[in-house]
Amino acid sequence: MAGAKAGAGDRDPARDPARDPADDGESISRLLRAWRARIDARTVPGLRGLHPGRGRLLSQRHVARLTGVSEGWYRALEAGRRQDFSESFLLRVADALRLSEAETLTLFLAVCGRRPPGSPGPAGELPELPQGVKDLLVQQTTYPAYLSDNAWNIVASNRLMGEWFPWVLRPGANLMRWALLHPEAREQMLDWEDSCARAYLAMLRVAANSDPGDAALRSLVREVLDSDADCRRIWAEEHDVVEHRDGDVFRLRLPYHGHREVRVTSHVLLPIQRQDLRFVFITPLAD
Repeated sequence: MAGAKAGAGDRDPARDPARDPADDGESISRLLRAWRARIDARTVPGLRGLHPGRGRLLSQRHVARLTGVSEGWYRALEAGRRQDFSESFLLRVADALRLSEAETLTLFLAVCGRRPPGSPGPAGELPELPQGVKDLLVQQTTYPAYLSDNAWNIVASNRLMGEWFPWVLRPGANLMRWALLHPEAREQMLDWEDSCARAYLAMLRVAANSDPGDAALRSLVREVLDSDADCRRIWAEEHDVVEHRDGDVFRLRLPYHGHREVRVTSHVLLPIQRQDLRFVFITPLAD
């Protein structure tokens, strides 16, 4: 900013001869400085009564105050140093720096290697689904289809999914809880242990290690293992990991089909507008 004099905490690491330009985090450091520099400190309500210093530059001290941490803690983030930065802190930084959705995504990927958590609406509601995703789900009238989040909670489903699998219409429906803990799953998913339980537990292993800070996933894994002896045994004796079940074949015996056996395959897609969700549809196989 014109007339602004940077202090020691605002020194450009790229011009610091003691710093290797290839140091991890240098790129996000430059972005954070650029994002901070575009904000006039005098326009920030949270800084009223706090002199912005020389010029209008939003300083590291200001951002630290806005995010509730020490100046040294925020400086470590902006310098690209590896620290145990929490998701809540990064979200506060994004809010303080007025980051866009894409900028917030960049911050999270650069600092902790994962996407930011979904922002719940009032009363914990999920964010509104993009219209194109809703249309695709509703207009899929040939095959059962559903949307689930990263913890396999059912976010939405089409009419056929509710007819094939009425459990998706229950409050708090969750694929893993139904498939691994509900008695009807062991009746409807044939060869339950080998074709269902082992594969789903292998998926939970991947999920449990993908984001240690995701309390919902940790709680889901603990609930499954605490609730069922078969799942505990399989978990202890297996070491397989599976990310998804795209293309897998299932043998089902559902009331919808008069309890006759049907073979189906699942297809897993990631909506580009909501990559925290899975779009899954199920197609029958020829006899």
